[in-house]
Amino acid sequence: MGSRLILLFAWVAAARLAGADWIETKSGPFVVYSDAGEERAREALYRLEQFRFVFGETLGKKDLQTVWPVTVVARRPQKGEPPPRLGFSRDGWVTAWPAGSAPGAEFFAELALLFIEDNWRERMPGRLEETVARLFSTMTLEGGRVTLGAPPAPEHRTREWALLQQLLTDEATTTRTRVLLSNLAAGADRGTAFRNAFGRKAEEFEAGAERYLAAGQFRTLTMPGRPLNPRLAFPAVPMLPSRLRVLPADLLMARGAPAAEVRRAYQRAIEERPGPLAFEGLGLALLEEGAKDEARQAFEAMKKLMDPHRDRCARGLLELGLYEEAAQKNPRWAEPYIRAAAREAGPVRKAYLLKKAAELKPRDPELWQQLAKAQTEAKQYAEAEKAWRAAERVARSEEERARIERAREEFAQARFEAEAAERARRRKEEQDELERLKREALERIREAERKASQGGLEGKKIEPWWEGPPAQTFTGTLEHVQCQGRRARLILKDMAGKTVTMAVEDAGKVVVSGAGQQQVQLSCGVQRPARRVKVGYTVQAGGAAEVVSVEFLP
Repeated sequence: MGSRLILLFAWVAAARLAGADWIETKSGPFVVYSDAGEERAREALYRLEQFRFVFGETLGKKDLQTVWPVTVVARRPQKGEPPPRLGFSRDGWVTAWPAGSAPGAEFFAELALLFIEDNWRERMPGRLEETVARLFSTMTLEGGRVTLGAPPAPEHRTREWALLQQLLTDEATTTRTRVLLSNLAAGADRGTAFRNAFGRKAEEFEAGAERYLAAGQFRTLTMPGRPLNPRLAFPAVPMLPSRLRVLPADLLMARGAPAAEVRRAYQRAIEERPGPLAFEGLGLALLEEGAKDEARQAFEAMKKLMDPHRDRCARGLLELGLYEEAAQKNPRWAEPYIRAAAREAGPVRKAYLLKKAAELKPRDPELWQQLAKAQTEAKQYAEAEKAWRAAERVARSEEERARIERAREEFAQARFEAEAAERARRRKEEQDELERLKREALERIREAERKASQGGLEGKKIEPWWEGPPAQTFTGTLEHVQCQGRRARLILKDMAGKTVTMAVEDAGKVVVSGAGQQQVQLSCGVQRPARRVKVGYTVQAGGAAEVVSVEFLP
């Protein structure tokens, strides 16, 4: 590892001493740095853009993008150069290859899978995504024309690969194969995709694919690439020194070098000239080593040196807890919303943040499950059901899909039980409160009656028991009680025989009392015989009378 670090710094230093000018050119998600001249840089970018175009067009997804930029260092050939592979580094995906050469099939298979992960919402069934990536990984480019179908390494020549390769390279089925791949990319199951594309079952093609694979004579398909003039489409500009200083360390991180080695590389860049990019990388390396306090100091130094218009440093801002700023620096990144949701106590806000994250990272079944649980806590039950279904759709295997389905059913059962218990608790509380109010009202009436019978109220004003709006009284005859659940309407006649109607909003809150040995209750229907009553009522807005008490008179 130490020799690799020395080599990386050696070629940067050698390039400077030789007066080599590092240039930068970019297009779409790609950034190319090169010390081998503009033509070599444009050549590398042209190859990348043709792959992006052909892969997207064939699978029905135009203008493919990635969450993080893909940086390629097309540099002068070095001894011991490892084959190019995509690796995640300080500010995105990074790789390097000798200028003037073409990366191998492994690199393009990784690039195809990255495009699928960052652009598709659904998953293809089984291992079809890997098969499709292998199918396009051997694409070759010559004179603006693209050739597809060259066989990959023998271990990747599966029956599924042979089936798709045979269909794609046969001129009679090429167009329909694009429909097939587009359907699969949109989440259709294998059977549906074949019926939509060919009107036939997949099994009808499999025997021919078996023979085709066994024969080992594979056709290829040549087609025009994207019309591009590299000189006009890819302007080249000088590479910023601040990026050149951290390039060796970024490459080490992308290749998975030990954290201590990566840390030393960023420290070397800081010693040459302190800058936010180097401090961000240093902080990430320190975090990997478990030195959290030192890492935070590095991120704080990064923040002080940042140019808000030029430097992104989204990962460093995230580690400082500046989630909103990190999301602004990379709007396609879900992690700031996931971190922000983790520190939210309220379920509504947490559900909102997790939904934003799931929209940005829709192929993550764990994220959809987190969202479903947060939405359930926020009582957003319809939305939670959608999130559970989304988690099932993007499961990585049938086993995982079955586990998610069981978890959804268990979660739903627990929610139904909790809701039923909550409803029962509320009903009991309401009933207990009604019973308490009735007991207290009756106790006050009986106390007043006792005092009246004992003469204890002589010369004193009896305070009414009713605590709501001032009550009025009506004396007459109760003719009919029209019941409607806990509500009722009392049909009464006054002393002159005029009909009067009063409403009972909640029968449980009306105090009913009587005199002598009469039965004290309100029964629904026509009262036979009609009974003399004194009704206490309040006048509501609009003039309606609402009953608060009924006293049966002898």
